[in-house]
Amino acid sequence: MNTEQQTKHETRTTGSSSRQLLILYGVIALLVLGGGYLLYKNVQTTRQFARERDDFRSAVQNNQVTTDRQQLLFGMKTFVWAVRNAMLQNKPGEINEYFNTLVKDRGVQEVLLVDPEGKVTISTNKKNQGIAFTSRFPGYLLQQQDVYFNNKKPYELSAPVTSPDKRLGTLVMFYKPATLLPNSPTN
Repeated sequence: MNTEQQTKHETRTTGSSSRQLLILYGVIALLVLGGGYLLYKNVQTTRQFARERDDFRSAVQNNQVTTDRQQLLFGMKTFVWAVRNAMLQNKPGEINEYFNTLVKDRGVQEVLLVDPEGKVTISTNKKNQGIAFTSRFPGYLLQQQDVYFNNKKPYELSAPVTSPDKRLGTLVMFYKPATLLPNSPTN
């Protein structure tokens, strides 16, 4: 009898222990599946966030260029009128003061006045005064018939300075825009 009870007890113990192992393996499998799902969702969410961040950056940069363009074109038009008046009154010192005041503003890198022959007559960088404009700068800036804006960095602006009957020269400005987003890949 003793051996019979032992055998029944061992069979029950073995059966319940295999059931416990099966439950344990089931729980482990569920945890692994749950962890895998969470990892998958994390990767998906990270990718979606990166796409949205890039879209946001692009939208902000496009808005910045559009706003900068509008403001700089308007400012350049009014600045040309002031330079034109000083040129017609033969006051190069006044133009030089305008330039020096303007270049103190954040973003303005250089301002130049180029005569109709392509020679730099006044510049905020004195090294450039007297040189042929096209020896250091792109010639297409002098060929514009209206206020011109190019959004490459730094921005390039040019505007013809005209009197009623002829072109007196060209006003050129290089402007570095402020960065709105930190660690921007294009800045």
